[in-house]
Formats: sequence, structure tokens, C-alpha cells
Amino acid sequence: MDVSSKIDLAQFLSQDIVELWNEWQIRSLMLLSLLLQILLTIFGERRKYTSGRLLGTFLWVAYLSADWVATFSLGILARSEADSANPKLIPVFWAPILLVHLGGPGTIPVYSMDQASKLLIGRLLQLVTRVGVACYVLFRLWNNNVITSVFIPIFVSGIIKYGERISVLTRLHVYNNVSPRPCAEVHRIKIKDILPCYKNTRSNVIYLHEAHILYKTFQILSKNFDLVRSDQKFTYDLVSKKEAEEAFHLTEVELGLKYDRFYSKVTRISRSRVILRSTTFLSSISALVSFSIMTKSNGVYSKNDKIISYVLLSGVVCLETYSIIMQLFSDWTMIWLTSTSERAGGIPRGINCLSLLLTFWRKRKRWWSGSMGQHNLISAQSNKPVNKLLKKYFPWIIGNIDSRKKVGKDLKELIFKQVKDKRSRYDPDSSDFTFLKNLLKERGREALQSKDCIGKFGWSVDGVEFIHSLLTWHIATHVCYLYDSDQKNGFHKKRKSVILNSTLLSDYMLYLLVNCPTMLAREPSETRYDDTRIHLRRLLFWNTHKEVKLNISLEELNALSFQEAEVKAFFKELLQSPSTVLKEIEEQGKGEMSALLDGCMLAVSLQSLERRDGWSNDEKWEMISHVWVDMVMYAASHCGWKQHTHALARGGELLTHVCLLMAHLGLSKQCRPAISEQLADRSTRLAGILESEKPSSLGPSFMSKDTTNGTKTNLDSIRSSCYLQIYKRSLSPFTIS
Repeated sequence: MDVSSKIDLAQFLSQDIVELWNEWQIRSLMLLSLLLQILLTIFGERRKYTSGRLLGTFLWVAYLSADWVATFSLGILARSEADSANPKLIPVFWAPILLVHLGGPGTIPVYSMDQASKLLIGRLLQLVTRVGVACYVLFRLWNNNVITSVFIPIFVSGIIKYGERISVLTRLHVYNNVSPRPCAEVHRIKIKDILPCYKNTRSNVIYLHEAHILYKTFQILSKNFDLVRSDQKFTYDLVSKKEAEEAFHLTEVELGLKYDRFYSKVTRISRSRVILRSTTFLSSISALVSFSIMTKSNGVYSKNDKIISYVLLSGVVCLETYSIIMQLFSDWTMIWLTSTSERAGGIPRGINCLSLLLTFWRKRKRWWSGSMGQHNLISAQSNKPVNKLLKKYFPWIIGNIDSRKKVGKDLKELIFKQVKDKRSRYDPDSSDFTFLKNLLKERGREALQSKDCIGKFGWSVDGVEFIHSLLTWHIATHVCYLYDSDQKNGFHKKRKSVILNSTLLSDYMLYLLVNCPTMLAREPSETRYDDTRIHLRRLLFWNTHKEVKLNISLEELNALSFQEAEVKAFFKELLQSPSTVLKEIEEQGKGEMSALLDGCMLAVSLQSLERRDGWSNDEKWEMISHVWVDMVMYAASHCGWKQHTHALARGGELLTHVCLLMAHLGLSKQCRPAISEQLADRSTRLAGILESEKPSSLGPSFMSKDTTNGTKTNLDSIRSSCYLQIYKRSLSPFTIS
């Protein structure tokens, strides 16, 4: 074959490829858009109870791709020919189908809270432009009544679904921009009047309504409002009487309601929502039926376009049916059904049937991941280094650094017991608010003081930054764990749970520091973790090169990986020859913000409790576990509500559940004590002072004379009276009923 023949063949093939692409461009994009909607619908719900970088990255890519594909396809349709005499005419009702896709699935209308403020105005403008494009296509084929009967129902459904998406963005935008305000009368929810009396029903119905009531208080707390005393006392009585597993389950359902409210279109049942959902469902069915009738009597479209149209319309019907099923089996529907049955006369049989349904549904429903991330500073040194490009652009590949562990029953009991113990030290009636703030600032002091160790270990929790204290106790905990796990007798069954919970909480707090730093109270020491990690790696490197002290750059140090046996040997040597190793650590860590030296010193001191002070191993680990629970409570109470809400989209965090338990028990900055008598009597004292000040004592300069009738008016007295009335009105919201 000569050169000219090859050129002609290449031109012929390229021309065929261009024609094939022009013919199937919009068709392939429409099918791709439907596929993305199906994937987002299925996997969007799973992020509520699944924590993982792979799922999060997949959803993020699919979320962005879905909008881009639908917008690009809508632009192609706007430029396509609209001649009804053309046998290869592209169905114009594909445009409103894309509008339905742009409305987003009900399970993930918004990806994260950070996008709400940025996307709200854009979504409103996009709604106008995209509806305009769809109307433009409809206007060009307005005379075709058959096509209009398919176009209009899908167009109405698309506007409704897009409007629902904007509604979700509006809720998040308002939540992100709410300003702290004091408690007012209008925000009192009067819990005692809301909770129905289900005396003859099963507990599955009761716990659902209890969680709903706690959700209402969470709505107040998350907006920086204060709980009034009656509501605070009610939530305390409700949660404190529960077992640990039941209390955590209440917070699970409560946060599940919060997730539905912010990150999905599934929300409480109302008449308007039922009407809108019925309209979209009937519209999609009507469009499918109309198209099937049209294809039997009219052969305008090609066979491929008919098949694709059936697939697209059937996809709209299936997605709408799935969203209705999700709404019917949601917590909101169950709450509405049980409330309606009770108000209708309390039919025991009907409620018991719902209770049986709840029992079946409860066993299979998940509200959060039920796990916590783990990151260990010591074991991470033996991980293989990751390529910089992979680490930057594909962070989900780093799976050997962070892992996840289940939040077990023993850990829940440990946390719940210590939260109640801390609450028992605070009496809202007698303790002032300053005492509560100091109580929330504790991060292990009480645990050390109860063991008479505050003088020996107080330096690690008092007068030191929280991040430094966290790293210090993390290193000490795992050095003690390495030493105790290497003993011949191993761990006894009685203390195995305590030791495991201590290490789990230690790794979890470091996981939050590395992966979710905004959830922890940040201090000026932003690089303290990196300094500690580099300090440890440098010591491990020089420990393996004792003969020659080599200088190594930071990049080369980060690229190294150490054997697990080498890391363990370094810390075992620390406990065997503490003076030598500690001096070496001090020499190599001068001028750095590293917590390695403090952590190693604390580990040596903890291990000396058994040799010098006669402590048992159980007592030591019990104190360590109490310190870690205290640190978790400190971090939970100092994390902002916005950060807690943002974490719901990642499968939820244990820290959020602890924060809610503390808030419901009264351990929250928003749960203020009763107004003191001094504040309550302020208006009375002010009135007494104003009454004692006679107008004559103010002098003639404060008097004005009316030259017309000769009467005198005390302007200051009038002003004072007005100010007093305004001041009394300003105090009225703070009165406690």
C-alpha cells in the first residue's frame, strides 16, 4: 500500500469516527448522566455510615462529574436541530430529563457544608439559565402536542427536584452564617409537652421519640442558643437513666436526623412535601406512559433513540421510586406514623405493628460508621514511604497508615461512666458558670488527683498546650504498651479491656490531630506533631548508624522506613537504660517543639509506679484510661458545632457522640446555670436608685421651661423612665419559668 492510499484510508477512518461521535455524542452523555445519578443514589446514602477515603473520593468525583456531564449535555441539546421532519431528530424531552439529573439524587444533594455558601448563588443562577434553555427547546417544538405531553411532566419534576436541592443548600447556608445569640422565650421547646405518653406500646417507639426530642435540643445548641433550665433538666433525666449502649444509640438516631436534615432530601413529613413528592412521581409515570403511546402511533424517532428514551424515562421513574422508599423507611416517617396513631386515639394494635416493623428495620439500619480512626506515631515509622505524587493527588491510596477500629461496648461504658462522674461534680443550682468552664477545661487532672499523682504527673496536663499534652500521653501510653505486651505473662483478661481502650483512644486522638485537625482545639504550636515525628525518625536513623553520625536531609529522612523490630528495640532500650536514652533524646531535640522527650520521661515515670510505689498494673492502666477519656471530653466540648456537623458527611466521629452526651447531661458551655439573684434584682436596684434621685437635686440645668404656659418638664426623668422600661423588657427573655 502506497503513501497516498494510507492517507486516504486515514482520512476515511477519521471521517467515520467524527460522524460516529457526532451521532452518539449526546446519546452516550445522556446514558452516562443516568449512570452517575444511579451511582450517587446508591452510594450517597452509604457515606452516612461508612468512613473511608476511597468512598469519599469516589463520591466527590462522581458528584462533580454528574453536574458537568448534565450541563454539557444540555448545551449540546440547545444547539441541536429541532426539525420534526428529520427522522434522526434527537428527542427534545431529554432536556428536562437533564434538569431532573441536575436536581441531584435525594441521598446526596450537597457534598459538604463548605460548599453551601459558595454554591447557593450559583445554583440559583444556574436554575434560571438551565430552565431557560429547556423552555427554549420547548418553544421551538410547541406545535408538537405529542412531544409536549412528555416534555411538560418531566419539566415540572425537574424544577421541583432542583428547587429541593436549593432548599438544602439554603439550610446549610443559614446554619453556616448563624450568629451567636442568647436564649429567648421563642426558642423554648417545652419538652414535657412534646413527649407523647406511650404506656401500652413497645420501647422501639419510645426511643425514637426520645431521640427526636434530643434532636430538637441539638438544634438549639448547634445554633449557639441556650437551653432553658426545664429543658436542660429534662434531657439530663432522660439520658442519665439510660445504660451506656442505650445512651449512645439515642445520639446515633439524633445525629441521623441531623444528617438527613443537612445532607439529604429526606426530612420530616409535611403536607407540602407529600404533594411535591406525589407530583414528581406521577409526572415521571405520566411521561413514560405518554412516550409509550407516542411511539406506537408515531415513528418520528429512530430505534436507538426510542430505546435510549425508554431507558432514561424508566431511570427517572426508578430513581423517584427509590427516593420515596427511602422516605417511607426513614426515621422521620416512623416518628410521624407513631405520632399520628397516638393522636388518632392510641390504637395499640396499629402501634404494635409499627413497633414490630421498627424492630425489623432497626436491626438493619445504620446511623453512623460505629468506628473510629487510628493513627500511631510509633508504628507509623515502620510504614513504607509513599510517592509524593500519589500522596498529593491520590491520598486514598495511603491505607497502611490509618486504620479503623470498632467502638465496642466496653469503651462506650467507660466513656459514659466518666461523663456521668464529671457531671456529678457540677450542680447547676449551686455551682457558678465559672466552675463549669473550669470543669470542661480539665484533661486528666481529676484522674491524676484521685490517684494522688498530680504532683508527679501534673506537669503533663497543667500549664501545657493541649496538642503537646496529647502527644506526650500518646507516646507514653504506647511505650508502656510495648513493654507490658512483651512480658511473659502477657495481659490478664481483666485488664485487657482497659489497656485496649486506652490504646484505642490514644490512637484515635492522634488520628484526629493528623486527619481532622479542625476538630481539636488548636494552639499556636501548629507544627508540634511534625517536629515530634521528625525528631523520632532522626533518632531511629542515628540509632541504626551508631558507628558514623551521618547528616541527613529532611526529604531523605521522610523517605526512610524502619523495621518494626528496630522501633521496638529503641523504646525497650529506653526503659532498660532511661538515663542514657533520655540524654540522647534531649541532645538531638534542642531548639525543637518536639514532645518526644516529655513522652519518654512520662513513660519511664509510669513504669516506675510498679517498681517504686508498689502499684499494680491494673491501677496504672486504669489511670491512663481515665486520662484519655478526659482528653476526649476536653476535645469534644471545645470543638465547634459546625465541625461536628461537617463530620457527619464522613461517617460520623466518636467525638461528636461524646459531645452530645455531655451537652444533654448539662456539660456544655451553652447550658448556662440559672440567673443569679444579683442579676435578677438588678432592675429593682436600678429603680431604687432612680427613685432616690429627686429632680431638684439634678439642678436647674436639667430643667426646661415652657414659655407658653409656664410649666416645667423634667426631661431626664422621662428619659430615665423610658430607659428603665426598655431595660426591663431586655431582661424578660432571661427569666426562668
